[in-house]
Amino acid sequence: MTAQVLIDAFRLPAQALVAQRIPKKLLVEQGAPTAADKRLINDTIDELWWQATLKPGTVGVPAFHAATVPATPATAPAAGTGSAADGASDGGAASAHATDATEAADVIELALVSAHLRPPTREAQARRLMQLIHRAIPYPVLLVTQAPSGTVLSVAHKRASQGEAGKWVVADGADTHAFNPAQPTTAETEFMASLALQQLPPSALADLRALYQAVADRITALAVAQVTGHFKAPEAATAAPAARTAAQRQALAERSRLLDQLASARSTAAKARQMSQRVELNLQIQRLLRQLQEIQEGLAT
Repeated sequence: MTAQVLIDAFRLPAQALVAQRIPKKLLVEQGAPTAADKRLINDTIDELWWQATLKPGTVGVPAFHAATVPATPATAPAAGTGSAADGASDGGAASAHATDATEAADVIELALVSAHLRPPTREAQARRLMQLIHRAIPYPVLLVTQAPSGTVLSVAHKRASQGEAGKWVVADGADTHAFNPAQPTTAETEFMASLALQQLPPSALADLRALYQAVADRITALAVAQVTGHFKAPEAATAAPAARTAAQRQALAERSRLLDQLASARSTAAKARQMSQRVELNLQIQRLLRQLQEIQEGLAT
């Protein structure tokens, strides 16, 4: 199972491993707000496993307590082009990171969970299931999802719902592209190697929240590598790593927007009958291509 290769990449100590199956009934009860979601869980998830628990007693990383956090500015979502975990807020729209200590949540443990989806699960269905799993589990989750299109690692920052007691809201998230961990590209190999607990810098091991954010930042770095062809761990940057990662997220989001515009312009140009319209659209296409090239060059530096 290719998902196991990605799970093993964390190189967790034996005392952290759980390998306990999670009944789908629990997910239906805790994370399925609609009848359609319940059907999706029952029809699409083959297996759901709690693979490991990362907490002070199992990985030696201190817990995080919100009272110790100073106010910080909000940041953009961690994924380069949007995340499967986004969009699960009280009102249905994604929000940014918590902006002060009162909004932050304690992080006393992380859960490493794997989900195996039955074919022919579509991408939109897989993304919705990842969102539901993140919402259902009251801890930050390192979710490894094996879908027909490939294996995805996702994370999601959460907070307690203000509208429903005992419910969790996904504030923002990050997920990798679907890939085959058993036959990775060079960038994917370097990404998986960077996840090993023993390879993380001291700053990522300051507490469990920092550890979780370090994984999110590596997901962003992999998204950058999809554009540049080279994986670079966040702490390898010459500039301040946090600022660089935030800038990369913004650049990736802008790139996604421009790619959508480019696809639309090309589609319209292919159908255009008037010469003046084709000329105008071709100029727009060239302008978009230049902007995309500038973003790629910026990400490569």
